[in-house]
Formats: sequence, structure tokens, C-alpha cells
Amino acid sequence: MNDYKQLILDYIMDKHNKAIDIDNLSIVLGVSAEDFKDYIKAFNELDDQGLIFMSKKGLISYSPYQHIYKGTIKSFKRYYAICEILDGIDLEIDYEDLNGAYLDDIVQVYFDNQNYTGKVLKIIQRNNKVILAKYRNHSFLIDDLNFPYQIYVKKETDKYHLVNGHIVLLDIVEYKNDLLICKINSIIGHEDDAGIDVLSEIIKSGVPYEFSPKLIEQVNKTITSKQKVLETELKKRKDFSNELIVTIDGIDAKDLDDAISLKINDNGLYELGVHIADVSYYVDEDSNLDKSAYDRATSIYLCDRVIPMLPHELSNGICSLNQDEIRLTMSVIMEIDYQGNVVNYEICPSYIKSKARLDYDDINKLFDNQETRLTYSKELKQMLFLMERLSATLSAKMVKNGYIELNVNEAKFIVDYETHKIKDIQVRKQLKAEKLIENFMILANQVVASHIYYMQLPFIYRVHDKIQASKEMFLRQDLAELNLKTSTRVFTYQTIQSILKEVKDTNNEYIVNDTILRSMSKAIYSTDNIGHFGLGLDCYTHFTSPIRRYPDLLVHRFLKKYLIDNDFSDKSMYLQEACKQCSSYERRAMALERKVEDIYKAKYMANFVGQTFEGIISSVLSFGVFVMLDNTCEGLIRFASMKDTHYVSTSYYQSMLRPGSKVLVKVASVNEKLGEINFAYVAKKNYNKKGNR
Repeated sequence: MNDYKQLILDYIMDKHNKAIDIDNLSIVLGVSAEDFKDYIKAFNELDDQGLIFMSKKGLISYSPYQHIYKGTIKSFKRYYAICEILDGIDLEIDYEDLNGAYLDDIVQVYFDNQNYTGKVLKIIQRNNKVILAKYRNHSFLIDDLNFPYQIYVKKETDKYHLVNGHIVLLDIVEYKNDLLICKINSIIGHEDDAGIDVLSEIIKSGVPYEFSPKLIEQVNKTITSKQKVLETELKKRKDFSNELIVTIDGIDAKDLDDAISLKINDNGLYELGVHIADVSYYVDEDSNLDKSAYDRATSIYLCDRVIPMLPHELSNGICSLNQDEIRLTMSVIMEIDYQGNVVNYEICPSYIKSKARLDYDDINKLFDNQETRLTYSKELKQMLFLMERLSATLSAKMVKNGYIELNVNEAKFIVDYETHKIKDIQVRKQLKAEKLIENFMILANQVVASHIYYMQLPFIYRVHDKIQASKEMFLRQDLAELNLKTSTRVFTYQTIQSILKEVKDTNNEYIVNDTILRSMSKAIYSTDNIGHFGLGLDCYTHFTSPIRRYPDLLVHRFLKKYLIDNDFSDKSMYLQEACKQCSSYERRAMALERKVEDIYKAKYMANFVGQTFEGIISSVLSFGVFVMLDNTCEGLIRFASMKDTHYVSTSYYQSMLRPGSKVLVKVASVNEKLGEINFAYVAKKNYNKKGNR
């Protein structure tokens, strides 16, 4: 039988061929009567894949030539949905252009590449198998204004003893026009339960959030069996247990996967040791535990809880580099000169015994000569201040080589973990201790990546492409709105560094940093090493967090295959699939983290309805402006809401209220379920800082 899929594609992808209908194409391709059924099947498969577009006249063409692509609805924002096409390109689709599509649906979408917007032409595949609903008065309601369906649940509710307010997981049995036929799967909880709103978002995201009792039983058996042969394993490894090695993490951290050491060696060079928990020793390849970690791909850090990639028995227990405990590690020992260059290194399996469990806050106090919570020995103090000096050297070298240091405000939530309530929201600060750990981890990741790259073996890289030409135009326009004009056509790292330097310590600093971040490509995992634009590195991977990231676990596993076992079997296809999986699930985790963060910000600001705050306008849209407060909470001033008091005209406020403008706003209302904050305009502030209008 002929490969009709390929024959059809070859014809419609040849731009010299005229538009043609399906029957005439069968004649051109010489399809016999016996093969016509196979021809139609091939045509339907291409149609299902979104590769064929049929006009109203029945003429077929190759979809991308018509700016039509296959995509996935990835998330819903306040006023539009995001559809991902072409391995990472995001389109904005207005709700009225979704054509009934919902979250995770695979769709055929028209792509307007002038402004990165789209329109759904048809739904190729429904991917929602379950849905959460609230039971009230014999009906099942969805707390989502974007939900396009009515719900019908088969009459089996009596055996579940449902009461008003129950949150119920429904299995979707059938999509029937605008009706969903469902049956009850289970009761998740009640709307009044503490943390039920976040649990609901977790379930809706599709993220696995519990480990089965059977898997936990297997984990415990694995730990027991591995510990029985630990002494034998230690003899195969380099012994660093007597070295001055410490961990530095957030004070609440429990999964400690990196430890560091530093001294001046006999050559007069820095000897930096980065010691990473050897999770791969406990997670056997292709085991149920390995498959579970692969299906999660990453730990997810929400405001009030953590969804770990690995069970606590591993992540907080035997793998965590706890103080005074022998732990298995993979170590990178680097000799570094006083310009920050790595002149020699060793990558080896090892074991350590951490001498101190340190935290960022206390180390920063030590560096600033403030009173500390912990008592530091003379030897430990000397090492920490030596680390501070090396970190400063590495920072200077990184910037010189192209590192783009974006100062984007991130929220730090002060949480009551019993009630799941947010007590305060602050700006997360990266001070010397945090920067020190970041610099040392980046260096270790770079060394590991370069080592395997020059061996020319299949590997996982963390790559970050330069800003795409299509986005440079919009970035240039956005910067012009902030009175920042760029003469160059291409945004090199030097251009971006110059812009960031110009706006540093001005009211526009956050806006410009955020604008540049949104214009950049997304960092992903790939077997094709194109370098890391944001870090200014030719070669980079993720090696330093195997407790919480599956790519790091794989990097450890392949380091052992190549460097210890001399196993060079071709696993390139597997690594390519793993890269796609990990990149996709990383985006899923980030979307959930942002959604939960929005919910808790709205919950927190609900305490201040009617109160006035000062903020900075972060963006101006046709219907209003978004304002960012000092605590990172962002809300909307709708132009329509100004009509009763301040309103002149939409165009007037679009010209007066510009990005970077300081304004006084009043908290008008919040929608906790949707994570939305609405502000009322009070007044525009005068500017006092340099560089502002």
C-alpha cells in the first residue's frame, strides 16, 4: 500500500501546485479504487493532526501556509487564554475566539504573527477527563467564568450523601455540544475546609499530588536494602566526610540537596567543592519510583505547601544532606584562580557529613556584621567570608561574559501553615548568601555540561535562546513607551545590560526588568546545546537539584553511565523525549504556582478593601491599567470604573497613566477564587526619583 499520508503532504507542501479538492487530488496521486479507503484514512489522520486546512470551497492546503497550526490551550488569564504552538510559541486568544475550547484541549488555531494572537478554528481533541464542581441545591457548579459547558450528572448522588458546599471530582463521560455528561468520581472536601481552594487548583492542573501506599512501601524496602550494602558502596566513593562542608538554604527548607566547601589549596588557588545529593543511588532506572518521578518531573512549591517529586522518605530523609549524617553525593571539585577561571576540576561519586545546617538570613547578618542566631567557629567564619569573596569575583566575571541579571520582584509569603492563611506578603530579596549559592551552583552546572559536551555524548542541556526577532519589535515599542529608545536592531546582552543599568534605582526599574523578561525566550531542556543566552554561557545543564528536578536526576544517572560504568549505549531518543516531558511539566508547575500565588494575593488583599495604597502602573490596556503595589500584589483599574468620579475619556487616561507612573489606588474588591484584585483610582503621584517623568 502506498504511503498516502506522505504523498498528500508532499503535494500540498509544494507551493508550485495549485489548490485542489480531495477527489481531484486522489486522481493526481493515482489512487486506485481498492486503495481509496486507505487514502481517505490518511487524509483524515492528517486532518486530525491539524496539518490540513480545507477552505469553504473544499480546497485543501498545508495548514502552516495559511498560518494555521495545531496547538494546546495551556492556561486562562484574566481576559484571554494562552495557546501554545510550535514548541513553545504562546498565542493570546480572546475568550470569544475560543470556539468552545477549554483548558488542555488540542485545537487547530489561526496564528496572527503580527501580534501573537490567535483564533480557534476547531477542536481536535478534548483532553479533560475529569473536572471539579461544587454541589449546591442538586446542581453541580464550576467556579470558572470561562467554563463553556452545562453539566449533567447521572443520578447516583444519593449514595454519596452530598451536602451543599461539597467539592466533587467528576469523570467526564461524554462531550455533547455544550453539555458535559458526567459521573461522580469522589468527594474532595467541603468549600469551608482550610486550603480546599488550593487543593482544587492542584487537582484541576492534573499534577499528581499523592503517593500511593504501595509506592511508599516499595520506597521503604528500597531504602532498607540500599542501606544494608552502604558500607560496600562507601568504599567505591571519595571520602569527604572529614572536610568542612556545610549547607546553606532557606530556614524552612527540609530537602537539602546541595552542600559546599571552600579552601585555598597548596597551589594558592581556590578549591571549591559542590556536593550534590546522589538521588540516583536510591532511584533505580525504570523502577516504579523512577516512573513516578518522571510523571511529576519537578517538585512544586506553592505558598502554603510543597508537592514533592519524591516521597518524603527520600526528599526529606535519606537523600537530604542533613547535618552530622553520612550522605551519598556526586561532587564537583574545582580549582579556581583569582579571576574566577576554573583551571582544573574533578567530577566524582562521593560521600560527605555536613558540619553545619546554615540559613540565608543568618549568613547575611554575619556578612553585614550584625548579631547572628548561630555561633560560628573561627574556621567556619573564615570559610564563609572566603566564599563571599569568591562569589563577588564570579559575579563580575559572569556579567562580563554576558550574564543578564534581571531584578524582578518575587513574592515571599509569610504563612500560618495550620490555617493556610497568609499573614504577610513581602518582596523576596536576593542578598549575598543567596547570590553565593546561586553562583556556585551555576559554576558546577557549567562544568558538568561542558565535560560531557566535549566528550560528544548524548546529554540533557538547559538551553535559553536569544530574543526572537518577532518579539524584538514589541520589546522596542514597550521600551519606547518608557522613554527608553534603542538604536540597535538586535538585542544583544550588551544592549540589555545597558538598559538595565540606565533604569537601576528608578521607578521604572521593575517595569523594565519585567518587560525584558516577558520578551525573552523560555529556558527549556534539550539534547541540542544552543547555549544559555540569559546566563551568557555556551554550555549549561541542571545538575544541582536532583531531589526536586527530574532532569538533574537524569544528569546524575548519565554521568555514572559515561564516567563510571563506561556505558555508551545510544539513549539519545529517550533523552529527547525526557527533555520534552520535563520542559512541558515545568511549565505546568509554573502555571499552578502562579495561579495559587494569585489566589493567595487576592485573599490577603481582601483584608484591605477600602484602604489606599501607593503603586506603580505595570501595563496599560484598552480597558484599564494594572498597578503593582510594593508587596508585589497587582490589581486592575478599569477605565469604566472612573466614570462616576474622575472620568474624562479613555484616551485621556491612556495617555496620562503610563507604565512606570506612580499612583494612589484604593482596594475596591477582590475575587479570591479567580485571584483577581480590583483597584479604584485615587490620584497620580509626583515623581521624586531620578529618571522618571
